[in-house]
Amino acid sequence: MSLANLPVELLYDIYPLAQSPSLPLTCKYIYAVFKSAPPSLHAQYLIQCYNTFAEHSSSARAFGLITKVLRYPICTREVLEAIFQSPNCPHIPSPADRDKRPTVLPRHLFRNLSPRDGPCQRPWTEFDQPLPFLKFLYSHPRIPFIATNSYDGYALTRAVYAGFTPLIRFLLAHDAAPECKGNLAVTVAIRRKSLPLLRLLIERDLPDKEVFSGSKKRLRSQAAGDSDGQSSGGSSTAAGKRRKLGDRISVTPDMLKAAVKCDAGEIAEYLMREKGCGTSLLRLHLVGE
Repeated sequence: MSLANLPVELLYDIYPLAQSPSLPLTCKYIYAVFKSAPPSLHAQYLIQCYNTFAEHSSSARAFGLITKVLRYPICTREVLEAIFQSPNCPHIPSPADRDKRPTVLPRHLFRNLSPRDGPCQRPWTEFDQPLPFLKFLYSHPRIPFIATNSYDGYALTRAVYAGFTPLIRFLLAHDAAPECKGNLAVTVAIRRKSLPLLRLLIERDLPDKEVFSGSKKRLRSQAAGDSDGQSSGGSSTAAGKRRKLGDRISVTPDMLKAAVKCDAGEIAEYLMREKGCGTSLLRLHLVGE
């Protein structure tokens, strides 16, 4: 008798004991059985997997239950809630205990994010995954402190690559660092030739309407003020108002160099006029090549 001939109830009993992610892939029938399984069954499976790893691995014990189960794509909000409600749920450190290792955000949550720049593509909204799931994770009272910059800021970099503005705002509000991995998120924004995304990464508390208002018009107005013989005091005052909060990162000549190389003129103008990135430094970098 093969597994495909077993009743659903017996397969449900085998699933947690097998602790094999390959079991649901055995055949179409078994895949359909486990795909429609209740969250409590997946919760039992994940708890069993964690207990086995924790028994033989000090690393698994150090990272904790939440980090381990989040690595499984079957770990949805409903499954996590079932884990918390299970009488077999292992001990979870208090979120207030910062001495424990933080919860690691798995890469699979962001791996499939891709740009929606096409004219017929629906723009990203706050209701698109993984944002609702992240809001649940960050607000749940039993989930330990989350390391937003897990894997060198992978989440923020993928969000910028996809142009997922609501997700970018959420991550930045939870201490995402654009300077991770040598300002990779900033470099991605520059290569996308997206001034709104770049400003969002650099400047703090930037309102939506200011991010997406006519940046070219604002820059031209500033240039006109300079050409009329006005000192840069007016624009410095405006810039000063923004700098009271402090930019998230410092603009570097490498950013201006990248903007020039990919022909992102609007970004280059922004970096020079508003952020004071000098052209002399850019010339030195270009000559150095």
